[in-house]
Amino acid sequence: MTAKVTISLPDELLSRLDAEAQELGVPRSELVQESLATYLGKTAEQRQADVKRARMEWALEQMETFEERHPTIYDTRPTLEILREIRETDDSAPMRDKPERGK
Repeated sequence: MTAKVTISLPDELLSRLDAEAQELGVPRSELVQESLATYLGKTAEQRQADVKRARMEWALEQMETFEERHPTIYDTRPTLEILREIRETDDSAPMRDKPERGK
């Protein structure tokens, strides 16, 4: 048995749905059914893992393109010099107060 369902979709999502259905050569309803079955077939943990994976891929993309988006480096000092300066500020006081490992 098949039931008819009325849903509302944002225009952009409907356009993407129609384009994908046309590219695959299937009716819109078939693509929606297949997509929904795939989504519901996943556990909550799998869906969370998919979201996490997408966020990680986005973060990696941002890291890989950081230099392109921010080509000018304003501080040419060696990293250790910058870290020493940070340690001397009041902002790093909680970090300095932590006991060292193994002591």
